[in-house]
Amino acid sequence: MNFQAVTTEKACPQNEIAAYIDGELSPPEELDLEMHFAGCQNCKAELNEQKKLLCALDFALENEREVELPKNFTKVVVTTAESKVSGLRRPQERFKSFFVCAALLLLGVLGLGGDTGTVLQTFWKAGDQFLAVGGFLFHLIYDFAIGTTIILRSLSHQIVFNSAILFVFFSGFFFLALFTLFNLQKHARK
Repeated sequence: MNFQAVTTEKACPQNEIAAYIDGELSPPEELDLEMHFAGCQNCKAELNEQKKLLCALDFALENEREVELPKNFTKVVVTTAESKVSGLRRPQERFKSFFVCAALLLLGVLGLGGDTGTVLQTFWKAGDQFLAVGGFLFHLIYDFAIGTTIILRSLSHQIVFNSAILFVFFSGFFFLALFTLFNLQKHARK
């Protein structure tokens, strides 16, 4: 292989020829490539070959007839797909997938060799921190809910049982809800 062939192969933008044909290059890149085509017969031949290929593909696809699908094609495909979905996850498949995951984990641990202890300690610490944050958030939400429940319970007891106006309001609301329910049932029967 001579030096000139190596230089030409490195300088020829083979990957940009397809982008040039598709019109994906910017105007300066396009101009540079056209100037390269003027001086490089290999790239010019490659460009012509790719243009011929595209013309042949266009011609072949133009002469293709449209395939006529039956009117109920979509319905048949959907029905078939839905009927076959139920058997996708059999217990044997779940066992096999669990076994494969366990085997991959074992291979990963064995692949680490002497560093296994360090890696496992890192995961253990990360898991411990995750559980600590999760526990904190759980206790925060739990304590907030308990406190809110206690406050609302004492306030509602004071308001409902010591206020005649609220008793009348809630009683009226209850009877209005019953009246609406009976009307809805009567209209639903018609």
